[in-house]
Amino acid sequence: MNQIEFENQLFLVKEIEVPDLGNVKISTSTLNRLLLNNSGDYISETASIIDESIYFFVEDNQIDLTDDELLNILAIEVL
Repeated sequence: MNQIEFENQLFLVKEIEVPDLGNVKISTSTLNRLLLNNSGDYISETASIIDESIYFFVEDNQIDLTDDELLNILAIEVL
């Protein structure tokens, strides 16, 4: 598992293979909330770049789930 730094904080990023999409990055909802302001706009160009590199955000306690468990969450939410 990797980490990404934003606003002087480290956030976990996990790469998993999604059928028909290939490898995608998943990170935490805490990171997602920090990327946007109250109007839903990115707080910076860096925030935009980070967001565009992440396919899906999960709850913080879900990032350590197995790839299969994460795929099940993705199937329910977006696939």
